[in-house]
Formats: sequence, C-alpha cells, structure tokens
Amino acid sequence: MYKKLKKIIEFTSFLYYSLLILRHNIVCRKRLLIPLYKNKVIDNRYEHDENVIIYMVQPETTFSGGLSDRLRGITSIYGECKRKNLPFKIVFEPLHLQDYLVPNQYDWQIEAKNICWDLKKVYPCTLLTYNNNLENSAQINAQKKILQYYLNKSYKQIHIYSNMAIADNDFSVLFNELFRPSERLQNQIDYHLNKLGGEKKYISLTFRFRQLLGDFKEGGYILPESEREAYILKCIKGVVELHLRYPTERILVTSDSKMFLDRLCHLEYVYVIPGKVVHMGFTFDASQDTYIKSFIDYFMLSNAKKVFQMTDKLLFRSGFPKRAAMLTNAPYEEIELL
Repeated sequence: MYKKLKKIIEFTSFLYYSLLILRHNIVCRKRLLIPLYKNKVIDNRYEHDENVIIYMVQPETTFSGGLSDRLRGITSIYGECKRKNLPFKIVFEPLHLQDYLVPNQYDWQIEAKNICWDLKKVYPCTLLTYNNNLENSAQINAQKKILQYYLNKSYKQIHIYSNMAIADNDFSVLFNELFRPSERLQNQIDYHLNKLGGEKKYISLTFRFRQLLGDFKEGGYILPESEREAYILKCIKGVVELHLRYPTERILVTSDSKMFLDRLCHLEYVYVIPGKVVHMGFTFDASQDTYIKSFIDYFMLSNAKKVFQMTDKLLFRSGFPKRAAMLTNAPYEEIELL
C-alpha cells in the first residue's frame, strides 16, 4: 500500500511540474517569443544548414534569472546535447558572453548570420525551474522529459530559454568543457588572487540583499530608510563573528550592495573586490566594466577554501555562491544571521 501511495505522489508531483513548465512555454511563446521572432526574421538571412540546439538569452527574456541560474541552464542543456551527440551553441545577449568566458574544449560560439529567426525553421521554447530545491526528483524528471521532447522536434534550430538544473552532479566538468576565463577576466582573477595569497588561501562570505537597502535594481522588499542603518550594523556584526571563528583567515566578502561593501573598509581582515555589480536579468545596458564584476566574484568565490552565505528572513538565499563552490568542489555553508 505504501509503495503504491508513494508512486502516486511521485507521479502527481511529476505531472505538476510538467504542467507548470509546459504552461509557461505555451504562454511565453504566444505572448513574447513568436512576436519577437516575427520582428527579427525580416532582417535575417539564415546561412547555416546544420541542425543545432542553441541556449538563448535575449534582452526581452528576463525570466531565466541571473548569471548562476543561466549557467546551470547552459550546462544542463549542453550535457544532454553531449549525450545525444547534438551540436550545441550559446547566444547570450545583450551581454556578449565571449567577452568574459571563451570556449575551452568545446566551441559553443555561433555567428549572428547563422542564427535563424524564421519560425518555419526554428522552435523557440522555455524550460524553467519552479522549486528552489534543485534536488527535487519530480522537477528534475519533468525537466529531463520535456527537454528530450524539445530536442526531438523536427526543426533546423531549437532555441531554449532556460534556468533548468538537471546536471548539477556534473556541473564542474561540463562548465570546464565549455568555458575558460577570457584574457581580461583571467588577468583580473590573477590580480585579486595575488592580493589574497593565491587559490584556497582565504574564505568567502556572501550577502544577497537584492533591493533591500535601496541601492540595487531588482525585485523584492525595500527596507525603510529608518531601519537600514541598524540592519547594516547587524550584517557587519555577522562578518565580525565569522572572523572570530576563523581568526587567521582573510575573508572575501561579496554582495550585490555596494553600500554595504563600502562599510566594511575598516575591517583589515576583509577583502572587497571594487566595482558595481548588477543583476543580468534586470539590467541590459551596463558597461563591460560593470558586467565583468559578476564574473570576477564568481571565480574568486570558487577559489576560496570555504564558501559561506549569510541568510535570514530578509536576506535572499542566492544560488550564486553555492554554484561557485560547485565549480571547484569547495565546501559550502549557510550561516544564520542572529
């Protein structure tokens, strides 16, 4: 009886996530993707005859999340294409991904003239994540089945807009097959590693405020100005307490709030990477100098000997530091802000 009930629950959960994913695809294709592609095809001369799967980001498609969300989507789709021996490419606009990450073992680049916008030849689709628990088996199975359904469609190109997560066990391997830092990014990474003593010579701590402090463009609650100072001091206390646990370690602190990072300059054991950070799903017109900060943070977190994230009822639990830790299999821990 128990086994039958368990199977019913598993199937119901699988069906639930499948319906969520497919519903979004139907609605998004009708309201956004099909009109978008109809506008683009006028100016496009398609010169590529090979069938290809493209992980796609366009300025209008904010729903696939930030950098870490998109990286998990990229590696998930690439992993399945690799298994099925399908050509895989990446289009990541308006940010030019190759300004920061370049092909390593696999060439994922595609020229603009070879991207098809003709809806008779291309199938644009979405495949999103709904449960923040990325180990949820029902969601993983639903994403796998729907991805296979998309890949089997008889179009010259399949354009997938996604933040799916079905390949986390192989994330590091797949990421390193696809990417290595660009020369400019690597120079920045080397500079900051030198300042911190090298790889695995420091620990890191991430605070994800979103727009809580009013200095970052994203969704979420905005703390009243009268309450911000007390909350900032509480967060600074959290940094001090981590130092007391690891008194001999330098602490790399990353955050989406420059206001908060600027308040840490008096702590001699804290290292902050200068620059402004933006959320890629909410900012489309930033400079290369601004976008590169997210990539520097990502690789610097991955090179920490241990990666921490501060959490409480106001701080957003970000996948960014955890995914950075996954890149080098660094230990990861969440700390409750008291």
